[in-house]
Amino acid sequence: MEIKTHPTMTVLYSTHQTTISGLSQFVGTVVKELFTEAVSNDVLVSGPVYWVYHGMDGQPDTVFTLEIAIPIQGVIKSSRFATKELPAFKTASHVHENGWTKIPATYAQIMQFIAMNSLQMTGECREIYWNIDFENPENNLTEIQVGVVLNGLQREKDLINRLSHSPAALTY
Repeated sequence: MEIKTHPTMTVLYSTHQTTISGLSQFVGTVVKELFTEAVSNDVLVSGPVYWVYHGMDGQPDTVFTLEIAIPIQGVIKSSRFATKELPAFKTASHVHENGWTKIPATYAQIMQFIAMNSLQMTGECREIYWNIDFENPENNLTEIQVGVVLNGLQREKDLINRLSHSPAALTY
């Protein structure tokens, strides 16, 4: 578990209104379309796949906004998808090393970490898919990032200092 700031990046993305139970319809399909669009526009795909959640509260029937994105370098002149710059993102972050059916437990660990450290959530979460293996899901590597606000520079320095001196606080 760590607190970090993810840098700004330009992405090609697709936006969807969905629920947790509706997420499966987007797995493996939208990403292929985004990659095809990037290649046809001769831009460099410069990072892994991102799923960005706005307003997801963990309840199965809550409608939220999902952006599926790939970082790119270059200019897309015309596309059925949009491009934008994702801003820098302060997060409580942890890498989930297993199948996605077990991701809720990792989210619970992050939420516990946030509560223990009196952090405020921003309402945005990101999942970065470092390795996707549909045949052997235990090989999946997914970085889960929950947006946080730290109250002031000194608070941030104190938290980072405490975490760097207490490895047990980082492990769940």
